[in-house]
Amino acid sequence: MTSQRPHVLLKFISLFSVVRVNNIFLMVLAQYLAAIYVLNGSLSFKEVLFDKSLILIVFSSAASIAAGYIINNFYDRKKDFINRPHKSMIDSMVSDQTKLGVFFATSALAVVLAYIVSVRALFFFGSYIFGMWIYSAFLRRYPILSNIISSLLVVTPFLAITIHYRSFDTVIFVQAFFLLLLLSSKKIVKDMKSLQGDMAANLLSIPLKYGIRSSKNLFYGLLFFVEAVSLCIVNYFLIGHMIYYFWLSALVVPFMMFLMKNATTTRQFWLIDNTFKVWVVIGVLSLALFDATI
Repeated sequence: MTSQRPHVLLKFISLFSVVRVNNIFLMVLAQYLAAIYVLNGSLSFKEVLFDKSLILIVFSSAASIAAGYIINNFYDRKKDFINRPHKSMIDSMVSDQTKLGVFFATSALAVVLAYIVSVRALFFFGSYIFGMWIYSAFLRRYPILSNIISSLLVVTPFLAITIHYRSFDTVIFVQAFFLLLLLSSKKIVKDMKSLQGDMAANLLSIPLKYGIRSSKNLFYGLLFFVEAVSLCIVNYFLIGHMIYYFWLSALVVPFMMFLMKNATTTRQFWLIDNTFKVWVVIGVLSLALFDATI
């Protein structure tokens, strides 16, 4: 009995690695910060925190995202074995059959929780899960479309919160567009550092199809629009102290372009990708600085 406990524990660790619990936690945090500080209007902190429908939407989002990571991991086995061998070894402790079982279980949990909220929420999250499966199984073969769809899938859970509060101010969509551009830029860097794995898995990414130079030019173009949107928000929208994040973003863009200009090795692309991760995390935390009353 005792000899089996470490084995079971390792399987749980493996499953947590597959679903990327840290990313799900960040998304849940981002949804609650957006609900409390950006979208809820005049509701108090307590009213938002204990809003039963919001709790169900957030849990449905978390279950959906977990399902998305599982199905993506299922299709990325060969690629991850080359690009992330240590993580791949941990992930492989859970069988593909178990992963698919957990995928269907988390998907079912997501749609049941959504149904408790409303039929509209059921349709929303059912479509979201189906979209993640379509992306993982088919759409990743088309480089530019894959980049756009993967970024949209990350932003989609925020749309659920926006619809829940019926908050459709222009500034919200401008910030969503900013995030979409940021994620699309990050995806190009991720593809650059994953060239060997993509080649082995026969996945045609943007760098593989168009080359590193063209990919860098596309990266510069996306960051140019990130800069433009940052300055647009700074100059035309009143968002409280969150404005400092967009001032910071306007300064980070040239730095990221400089890093990319001189990047030639996988390690340098990893550095750029990790810088993006920090940039996104700071953006999530800065939601608490948003002031909707201005």
